[in-house]
Amino acid sequence: MAINKKTLRDVNLKGKRVIHHCDFNIKLSRNGLGETVPVSEVRIKAYFPSIFYLLDQKCKIIFISWLERPGGKRVKELSLAPVAKRLSQLINREVKHLPDLVGPKVRKFIDQMKSGEMVMLENTRFYPGEMIDDDKHAKEIARNGDIKVMDAFGHAHRVHASVTGIPRHIPAVAGMYLEGEMETFNKLKRSPQKPLVLMVGGTKVYDKIKAMGHLIKKADYVLTGGAVANNFLVAKGLEVEKSFLEEPFVDKAKGTQIDPVEEARKLMEKYPEKILVPDDYIAGDQIKKPKRKKLVDLKQGKKLPKGWAYLDIGPRTIRKYVRIIKQAGTVFWDGPMGKYEDSRFREGTLKIAAAIAENGKTTILAGGDTAALAENFGFFFRYSHVSVAGGATLQYLANRPMPGIEALLDK
Repeated sequence: MAINKKTLRDVNLKGKRVIHHCDFNIKLSRNGLGETVPVSEVRIKAYFPSIFYLLDQKCKIIFISWLERPGGKRVKELSLAPVAKRLSQLINREVKHLPDLVGPKVRKFIDQMKSGEMVMLENTRFYPGEMIDDDKHAKEIARNGDIKVMDAFGHAHRVHASVTGIPRHIPAVAGMYLEGEMETFNKLKRSPQKPLVLMVGGTKVYDKIKAMGHLIKKADYVLTGGAVANNFLVAKGLEVEKSFLEEPFVDKAKGTQIDPVEEARKLMEKYPEKILVPDDYIAGDQIKKPKRKKLVDLKQGKKLPKGWAYLDIGPRTIRKYVRIIKQAGTVFWDGPMGKYEDSRFREGTLKIAAAIAENGKTTILAGGDTAALAENFGFFFRYSHVSVAGGATLQYLANRPMPGIEALLDK
């Protein structure tokens, strides 16, 4: 399904200085040698098609991205240097790293680069002008290139200098990863192969409920787990004790109070036959470092002990969800079924991941956590499409504005 924005194949890039905006917002950790390294390579490999296309075009490639939330200050631990090093190793070509994003030293370095050479500039969020989309700062970043290739779908819902500011000063087009995301999600919104099953877990509850509100009209089933399911349980009048719930908050855009539980209640009232909540759970005596666990079967009238928390879906729910997934023509999955990073509460997420991998039809995964667990479980290449974007995917599916995409050149 074609998109209405120009892509890197629609413009002349021969020998150009290309600012390649990627989503390298990757968790870093220390390895056994004491080196700081990315914990996952999914977000790096996602951009290989665009990178190798730009190399074929003899471009100078200037990578930009942000990493976590340094708050407009330099934070040594959030430098993109480890990402540049790992990218170099993966593509077997040198990707230099500069400790700055803008300024005469950066421009001089880029001017001296040869065609086909690559450099990664420093974390865009080290600069206070980034998150307020300061135009003067955006113009300085834009001076580093002749054209921008936007591949960071996960950043495209932001109004930041690197996202919406640069295109005010130089042309901007979609990269191959961004193009693939839009085509996949456009098809999901318009004409999914039926039955359509939405598998929704994890956190970011309100965003997921909003996205569900748009997709549910075409969906046959919505299977809930994780913190998302907790909100639906409360909406049904059930007690979740210390299980994670997203608290009510004020929507800054509308200035109104938003209660995720109330939003869940509205959805269930409108689509009672489509939305399924777990029948049983594996619970822990606390969320952070549980010492004990037990099965809580709601079908048998069991209740969660006081002070405990739901940390995984139970065997009865797993069997029911797997039966539905096996019959699906399209499965969209965003978010784990519980505290999967703890092996005691992993079975639900693992069994769901395996069932979706074995579906054999259209299977779409979204969100950084979901993509990472697919990689960790060894299922990554068994899905039709894996998106490394989280909040941006939900915003796109909810038909909310995507300023970073709107800023690209129209076809």
